[in-house]
Amino acid sequence: MKDFGRAPALDARYWKLAIAGGMASYLDSSAIISVGISLAIWKTAYGMDPWAVGFISAALTLSIAMGALVGGRIADVFGRRLIFNLDLTLFILGVAIIILAPSQNALIAGVIVTGLAAGADLPTSIAVISERAPKDGQGRLVAFTQVMWTIGIVVSTLLGFVVANLGMTGVKILFAHLIIVALPTLLVRLFSKSFQELEDETKARNTVNEDEIAIPLKMILTAPHFVKGILLTAGFYIFYGLVANTFGQFKTYFLVTVGEATQSTATGFSFAATLIGLACASLFARSADSEQRNQLFYFGAVLLVISLTIAALSGGKILWIMLGVLVLYNLSNPFAGEAIYKVWSQESFPVNARATVQGFTYAIARFVFAGFALVTPTIIAWSPSALFWMLVGLAIVSAFVGHIIIRTTARQPVASAETHAEEIA
Repeated sequence: MKDFGRAPALDARYWKLAIAGGMASYLDSSAIISVGISLAIWKTAYGMDPWAVGFISAALTLSIAMGALVGGRIADVFGRRLIFNLDLTLFILGVAIIILAPSQNALIAGVIVTGLAAGADLPTSIAVISERAPKDGQGRLVAFTQVMWTIGIVVSTLLGFVVANLGMTGVKILFAHLIIVALPTLLVRLFSKSFQELEDETKARNTVNEDEIAIPLKMILTAPHFVKGILLTAGFYIFYGLVANTFGQFKTYFLVTVGEATQSTATGFSFAATLIGLACASLFARSADSEQRNQLFYFGAVLLVISLTIAALSGGKILWIMLGVLVLYNLSNPFAGEAIYKVWSQESFPVNARATVQGFTYAIARFVFAGFALVTPTIIAWSPSALFWMLVGLAIVSAFVGHIIIRTTARQPVASAETHAEEIA
């Protein structure tokens, strides 16, 4: 057995690609956090009523989902690298509209454009990375995008704290940071010589031209292997994601309203716990191509169920227990969550279907998350324990679906056009 987390070293060009592609995850999480931080300030500056504030939040979530749904397919049809670059250009435009918005309607338009671009870039960028990655490095490079997601949360939260007392000026700084990061990323994507070298090597490696032709959508939605893969990856992500999205959106609200923590205590501890999650995400990225990946998944899945069970038994009313639950959650989530979903999504489908499928499963899940988020505050008010018992059930189901995926992938190679030649023919 290999040493823990060890896998063959990768050419530095691949890590450069992973960073440039992973910026989609960084910018997406940063945009979500930045909008959340800015809502109260926008409400005052633009004279919004509560419905308008809620509409902006919902518009971002739904536009990210729609961007992923449509963008992934467009990337497979018109070219993943082309859309890879166009997505980021559109993102910069959307953020610029937010910064310069003279009115509420202009602000909403900017949020929608930003969400569409961010959503489209997620499945596209991951497909670009996996297509160019060597077989023994694909897992690490794809999992690294989740590290970038977590870094986006950490940086935006910290920056939001720094500019908290600057009003609209602080909001503009918060979003200007996204453009400052996105512009050089776009230039690297467009003009990097190492990217062109990887592009040429990828074309030389693909001796058949099926990888360049998008698989018909009807085939993806009807062929047995595709349907099974979609159901499994979507099922895992929906059940796990309901837990993660609830924690992400409502942990501070829950700690304050149920645990009776102060806003500063809840925010500060959540930030510290996120740093634990970042360290664990980095560990998983190292191990994503090793024999220990599945062991880490089972460890994370069991720890996630344990943490939620503790929360359910305590009713969420004992603050020190809930703070401990938050630590356990951040220890488990990186190993049995979105990072492994991204890896499985790339390994289960051929190159010319990956962006389409992951965009589809990501979008469907986001629509489900948005619906559940609408009723979550009501459930918390009715019974905090009931909410956590629901999350326990969801975590158990996600672990079971993940186990099925592991068993399935153990019996078949990483998907390629040749793997599905009979279904595609």
